[in-house]
Amino acid sequence: MAVGQEPRTYRELVEVSFLGRRFHVLDLSREIAPGIPVYPGHMKVAMWDHLTHAESRMRLGDTPFRGYAVKGIAFCDHDSTHMDAVYHYNPDRPDLTIEKFPIEHCFTEGAWIDVSDVPPRTHITLARVRRAMAEAGIERLPRGGTLLYYTGAARLWDDPLAYVSQYPGLDEEASRWILDQGVVNVLTDAVSTDNPADLTYPNHRTHAEYLVNHTEVVNNIEKIPMHQGFGVMVVPLRFVGGTASPVRIFALWEA
Repeated sequence: MAVGQEPRTYRELVEVSFLGRRFHVLDLSREIAPGIPVYPGHMKVAMWDHLTHAESRMRLGDTPFRGYAVKGIAFCDHDSTHMDAVYHYNPDRPDLTIEKFPIEHCFTEGAWIDVSDVPPRTHITLARVRRAMAEAGIERLPRGGTLLYYTGAARLWDDPLAYVSQYPGLDEEASRWILDQGVVNVLTDAVSTDNPADLTYPNHRTHAEYLVNHTEVVNNIEKIPMHQGFGVMVVPLRFVGGTASPVRIFALWEA
């Protein structure tokens, strides 16, 4: 390996140069691995050695190449940090599967609020959303932007059963008001945007009506050092016909 080319270890917060400017970049994505919490009824993650270095060497013959390894992966399109397609909750819109998510919505202005005092298995009301905005100094949500809301469920990640059952969700009034502000994506650290004790799914139904995506299982929301004035990059894979996709999400702000 050439000098200066040593591999770097993963860090969730880094500083980078891009187009002549310096940015802080915070990873908001969870890992994909066997054993991670998965929404009840969804497919769990499986990974295996499909081809090892030693096995591939058997095909290569006399060569200095040390072989290659390949992993097999099976998972649900809603595993780990993922964006729901509109078609996931609106069966009348098969044209809005995940590969149709517009590129311009992948790069937006962000704002985040803290509603972690709301008890699990209850609703996050419009009054609580407005109070969280006031506490954060947010006068308005970014039209054409992204709202992230932190429930505190992220603290339960290492307890999978608690993580997938002990969190609050937005009620219909709050959901409608948020979407009326013109945001194009709503992100939560919980496994769902809806209160698990309310099987009418008010947030999913509202997003189905407004034709707006949302994103679940988001990490590190509470580590964004400002409540507004930062950028969000969220990029789904182009699964044709997909009801969702795992996403890589970054929060960015100028250094």
